[in-house]
Amino acid sequence: MPAASHGTEQSEIAIETSLNAVDEMTPERVETSQFLTWVQQQAIESDHPKIASLTFPIESIAPWVVLSALGDIHQRHFYYDSPQQWAMVGLDVVVGCSAVGPNRFTQAQAFTQAWQTQFVHAKTNSKADLPGRFFCSATFFDRPDFDELPKSAASFSEFSPDCFEPVYIFVPQVQVMTLAEGSNVTFNYLVSATTEIAQITQHLYSRRAQLMSARSLGNAKPASQKVVVRDVENFEGAVAGALQQVDQTQIHQKQIHKVVLADVMDVESQQAVDVVRSLQTLRKNHPDCTVFSVGNGKGQSFIGASPERLLSINEGRLMTDALAGSASRGQTAAADEAIAQTLLNSDKERYEHQVVVEFIAEQLRSLDLDPHYTPDPQLLQLLHIQHLHTPMSATIDSKKVSPLDILAKLHPTPAVAGLPLQPACELIHQHENFDRGLYAAPLGWIDTQGNSEFIVGIRSALIDGCKARLYAGAGIVAGSEPAKELAEIKLKLQTLLNALV
Repeated sequence: MPAASHGTEQSEIAIETSLNAVDEMTPERVETSQFLTWVQQQAIESDHPKIASLTFPIESIAPWVVLSALGDIHQRHFYYDSPQQWAMVGLDVVVGCSAVGPNRFTQAQAFTQAWQTQFVHAKTNSKADLPGRFFCSATFFDRPDFDELPKSAASFSEFSPDCFEPVYIFVPQVQVMTLAEGSNVTFNYLVSATTEIAQITQHLYSRRAQLMSARSLGNAKPASQKVVVRDVENFEGAVAGALQQVDQTQIHQKQIHKVVLADVMDVESQQAVDVVRSLQTLRKNHPDCTVFSVGNGKGQSFIGASPERLLSINEGRLMTDALAGSASRGQTAAADEAIAQTLLNSDKERYEHQVVVEFIAEQLRSLDLDPHYTPDPQLLQLLHIQHLHTPMSATIDSKKVSPLDILAKLHPTPAVAGLPLQPACELIHQHENFDRGLYAAPLGWIDTQGNSEFIVGIRSALIDGCKARLYAGAGIVAGSEPAKELAEIKLKLQTLLNALV
């Protein structure tokens, strides 16, 4: 942060230097440099860095092509491809914040509040009026718990829980947004008294040219043979053990209604997993899901196709989903209809679903929100699986309640943890011999206008070169059958495995 001694004389020198550097530039570049210089003057006068934000229209471009053209596995990135025909990709970090512990979402909220007023937007020829945007990811637990795991879990130590921070939120340097009507690119730069305006101007136009020249991924490469290193053979026993404890706690009036157990499949391939092409495949195979990728800047990426929206806020309207209770799709229309009706009429699945609905409603009411939803669930039918689904809505005042306030209340939902939360999480620690990391945790974005969207990171895999860890879980309640729960997660894992390229 610039000190108060960086006064008018230094600012005049900086301005003169930057203007001299653009004498030979095109009119557009001169205008860009002048805007950046003006932002620098504001930073000097306020004694606080500013985020200069410039948005330009570009030819329509697929989001995975953006990641291929501008990114590499050693860059921090956030990829968010919505089923509503829009997508965002954020690369590199302008400002960022990591947080750990039970107050991690509060710390992240303080970070957004500190920086959301520091954006300065240029008036460009883009039709899009884009606010400043923060990308955010969180792990399932508020701190790594690898030390508490059995020693057998260390056999795949490449995926230790410190791959990702318990919360990380950042403003990207480059953001590309693709809509049905076209694409635009936003460049964000941290500008202070010492910023070299000519340097960042050159960087901006170099990156834009690089992006505009990228049009496709080229010819598809054949998928590499994958070898399963660790399978889910212990999951059935874990479910049986958890069920015994659920029954015991119910007998003793402790009332564990539900616990969600997950397991992992570790695989290796002959060559590095192609994250970009895998995302492309996930979009093709799961058109009704949000396809995502979070890169930690250290070579690992967490990717997947999630059917579950945790929250969406748009112009003061909050939407969230209760998603619990699952069944496979049928091979024929008649079989599919029969399975759907069995799911809708299942006491076990309806109970599992209702637990989630009541939890979300209670948490929203604790924030003085009034949730609205139908008494009976709908069906959310995806390509290989179908779920009981209850959409829920509420009106929200973003000045009183922030998206991160809601995240802190909703995560983890019973759909991915169980209920009551504390004893359910204790059972998870007891029966899962791996750290969940980003699995089943919130991933999404927040903008400076109070809008937001977060999904739950399920149907997911952690990629590290030639290695991948695939995650899947199932809700366990009284009456669950271990063999059926194992079949459910095997279906989820196989679908994800087939998408890895």
